Amino acid sequence: MSFLFIILGYLLGSIPFGYIFCKRSSGEDIRQSGSGATGATNVARRMGFKAALAVSVLDIAKGVAAVYIAKVFLQSDPWVAVAGGFAAVLGHCFPVWIGFRGGKGINTAFGAAIVLSWPAAAIALAVFALVFALSRIVSIASISAVCVFSIVVLTLGRFIDADSIELEAFAIALPALIIFTHRKNIARIIRGEELSPTRS
Repeated sequence: MSFLFIILGYLLGSIPFGYIFCKRSSGEDIRQSGSGATGATNVARRMGFKAALAVSVLDIAKGVAAVYIAKVFLQSDPWVAVAGGFAAVLGHCFPVWIGFRGGKGINTAFGAAIVLSWPAAAIALAVFALVFALSRIVSIASISAVCVFSIVVLTLGRFIDADSIELEAFAIALPALIIFTHRKNIARIIRGEELSPTRS
């Protein structure tokens, strides 16, 4: 039974809203332009701010739903809520519906984090905003935010009701996945080529 909620989290995360928006609007595959990702950043580059905002909200909602549904139905098993949230992020990055080529996972991760620990998620969001304001580079802000989320949970968890081993495991696994999905961005940052404020 528990495994079904993890699968559901993955399938929810796999819904490629950025791909769907672009396909319905122009008939094109969003992955054929820009960074090749299906997330809101690439949508902003291809379709503008309004479309990117809609995709952001929907991608966040995937993470929220995956964790919330597991929490409601399996309140006695916190591992399933955490695994469902992580599965949703995996689904966004590697969606079964479109050949396992999706986005970078940040918005869906944020959605899952909101339900798992809203104080840590709020701090991560503030860091994202600050780093983006200073660097104007989405990928640097994204990586910084997810790393700060991890640090907050692992070091301050007992002060924000986030000191469970399940959430700590999520906080360790999530940065590893996000750094992996941003590996090309990191290479461009090292080469000094990550210049566009909307490149991700």
